[in-house]
Amino acid sequence: MTVKPPWAFSIWSDSDHIFAELPAIDGHTAHVVKVANNEKGLAKILVLAKARDITSQLGTKGDPTQWQISKVTYDPAMVKRARPKIQYTAEQRIATRTILRELGLI
Repeated sequence: MTVKPPWAFSIWSDSDHIFAELPAIDGHTAHVVKVANNEKGLAKILVLAKARDITSQLGTKGDPTQWQISKVTYDPAMVKRARPKIQYTAEQRIATRTILRELGLI
């Protein structure tokens, strides 16, 4: 038994940035992200620590890319997800076609 779980990450800082080394989990790519060395940067690292777990994969909320974490505010909800396809009823489609015909668009 180890003290450190496999999804744990290391952090260090210099005068300008806080760096987080995100290790590879289950064969995924390891990488380093950096944030500003201030309160906002530390808050982003804490959000990352809370979101990270054994299922974290590159581009997800537990393993963000540098582009994702560099946004003004890092929020796990920012990670893009596929939008669900909107389902329309037959009546809605018929009504839409009728309106478009009246407008001369179809």
